[in-house]
Amino acid sequence: MKSIVIAGALAAILGTTSGRPLNLKREYVTEVVYVTETIAAAIVYVDQDGVPYSTSAPEQPTVASSVEVVTTTAAVSTTDPIISSSEPDITTSSTTPAPADASTLPSALVPPDPESSSVEVESSSSSSPLPPPELTPTTTQVPKSYSPPSAPTSSSVAATAVSQAPPPNQNGASIFPLGVTYDPYTGSGGTASCKTDAQIADEFSKMSSAGYKVVRIYGKDCELVPLAVQNALKNGQTIMGGAYLSNGASGEDLNTVISTWKNATDKYADSSWDILSLFSVENERVDNHDMTASEVADAIRRGRDQLRSMGYNGPVGAVDTVPAIIDNPVICQAADVVMVNCHPFFDQNTDAADAGSFVKSQIDRVKTACNTDRVIVTETGWPHQGDTNGKAIPSPDNQAKALASIRSIFTGDVFFHNSFDSLWKSDSASTFNAERYWGIIQ
Repeated sequence: MKSIVIAGALAAILGTTSGRPLNLKREYVTEVVYVTETIAAAIVYVDQDGVPYSTSAPEQPTVASSVEVVTTTAAVSTTDPIISSSEPDITTSSTTPAPADASTLPSALVPPDPESSSVEVESSSSSSPLPPPELTPTTTQVPKSYSPPSAPTSSSVAATAVSQAPPPNQNGASIFPLGVTYDPYTGSGGTASCKTDAQIADEFSKMSSAGYKVVRIYGKDCELVPLAVQNALKNGQTIMGGAYLSNGASGEDLNTVISTWKNATDKYADSSWDILSLFSVENERVDNHDMTASEVADAIRRGRDQLRSMGYNGPVGAVDTVPAIIDNPVICQAADVVMVNCHPFFDQNTDAADAGSFVKSQIDRVKTACNTDRVIVTETGWPHQGDTNGKAIPSPDNQAKALASIRSIFTGDVFFHNSFDSLWKSDSASTFNAERYWGIIQ
């Protein structure tokens, strides 16, 4: 994952490892050698295997420098691979530096493990649907999926160190900011029609004003893809896209949805895929027994191949409930990132104030089942109206408590469901007559 290049005198001591562990112990004694000479700064760029692929030498005044090799007598056990990349400090003083301690050797950087995802114990209702971390100044991290950039034309040279961090990966940060789900329908009691372009534009503006910078949409119906692209660009937002796959008559064609995205980005986003943060091929189809896990895994692979061929390099996966994901790890294995819907309201033993703790506990289960450090919560929230489900009571006050509880634990990788009430939906006892009342923006 990461490599270390230790230049100068330290390389003479430690030698090279090619990224493999050194399972041995040995005594070593070194000498202190003081050398005054003319040196120049140099930057060495390495890939994830530690192989240099480019160097550059920024202009720097010629100086007299002293280099000290630490004298140490100790038994050294090196059982871990060298997995960081670091450039040496350049000392610009002709005086003898203070002896350095061996403990000052750089250690491997570990990317943050954001607690930013979640999952669901009961089937949720739905509208059916990495740059590397910031590095320290003297280290360069090469992520697993990172492709080396072309050699830079210039670099920043500090008085004591030279460093150049790789540019961020396409489509994002280590976690996504808090987002919200959106559907383009209006109507009542099971009768739906498409909102007008003006209504959609107004609601995207309201979502932005409420602080939601990522908007999840579920498919291409109502010409939503081009409208979402245009309005998200206008409001400084990005989109979680999706296809509504189904073996039933209402399912969308995956190829057509992705082609629609390609056309929209070409026409409105100067062919840039930065507008699309992540993509899901389905929403709760396994939990609803509409698709098999193997069908979903195949759809992920087909969707990824098509999106990659068109220039999108962000995460591709599928959304399902916590039980469906835990019971079908093949979906985790096929996806670039694990995505789940997790609604604490459907657990009768959870009240609104404990919503965040419930979501976190479910995420931990999914992380274990999928052997992953990251899970994105693609739906979570609390209804403001409906029937009581044990300790889970829908009301405006409890909705506010539940959202505050979730926000107190998660700072990103979470999508609140739903942006606005979905009065076009039908209610039933199985959803505690709350299906229409999950809107969090009034």
